[in-house]
Amino acid sequence: MGIPPLTPLSTGVTAQALVRLARPKGGAALLFYPLVGYGFALWDASCDVTGLGRLGFVLLAWFVASAGTMWLNARLDGDERGGALFAAPAPENRPAHLGAWGVSAIAFGVGLCWFAGPRPFAACVGCALLSILYSHPSTRWKSHPVLGPAVNGLGYGLLSPFAGFATVGVPLSPRAAIVFVCISIWTVGATFAAQAFQRDDDARRAYRTLVVTHGPATCLRVTRVATFVPLFALTTMSIVGILPRALLFGVPFFALVDRHLVQWMREPEGGNPAWATGYMVRMLAGGVLFVGLATADFLYDFLGDRPAGGVATAHWRSPQ
Repeated sequence: MGIPPLTPLSTGVTAQALVRLARPKGGAALLFYPLVGYGFALWDASCDVTGLGRLGFVLLAWFVASAGTMWLNARLDGDERGGALFAAPAPENRPAHLGAWGVSAIAFGVGLCWFAGPRPFAACVGCALLSILYSHPSTRWKSHPVLGPAVNGLGYGLLSPFAGFATVGVPLSPRAAIVFVCISIWTVGATFAAQAFQRDDDARRAYRTLVVTHGPATCLRVTRVATFVPLFALTTMSIVGILPRALLFGVPFFALVDRHLVQWMREPEGGNPAWATGYMVRMLAGGVLFVGLATADFLYDFLGDRPAGGVATAHWRSPQ
């Protein structure tokens, strides 16, 4: 299937089109991943705030590279007749050389991450390679029912929080590794939610995504499983003290997430982007709630002159 031709535009119009296609709201939301990794490292190692400069380079690199990834996606996908997650109305004419813009932005993001240190840089290189494989016309992993979600789970769900974690300069503990796997599973679920309303667009592009092969309802059922399996794991870890027990106060919030998914499944043809946005916003709110509860638990321990990190900290932290 050929890629639709691109129309050269004036400089001003091109800039506006590039901003729209970059989906800056989505790029900003993705910064939550490295921020969570950074905060978790501080809590997990019970160390003072450090590495803020390195974290700044990671956040800037991720935002710039996200724009590049979106430009590569726009180059591959062509028109979005059904809309897309976090996307403003698409410009009538897409700027020329979107592939070059995308690769350049990703390369610039990798260059910025060089200043964050070797481990964040390695994570950024990994994300960059995944972005190319995901959206390049010769590979098109985005169109694959397994490889596409796997890229998002690995890139956003594992490498992105690890990049933030690595700016602190502490070893990766088994506890952090399990939490990152949970985040990765959540991210895979979000990937299926993001495609649930795009069956017609994906079919027109000859993609073999899950929504094309099995329909929107199957996508949303997978999303429900990928939402609550990690939640069960984190709840169990909180009960036994591997994570703060304060997180248990946030678990009931996810009943609202499930209610949203159940209502969404009743929508014909997967609904519209607003349903996916609603799911993402609720999941982001749940993540913020968990972070807030963990922070409150940390402050309670700090003010009470007790070691932070939960009762099982010594068993779940790598040797310093």
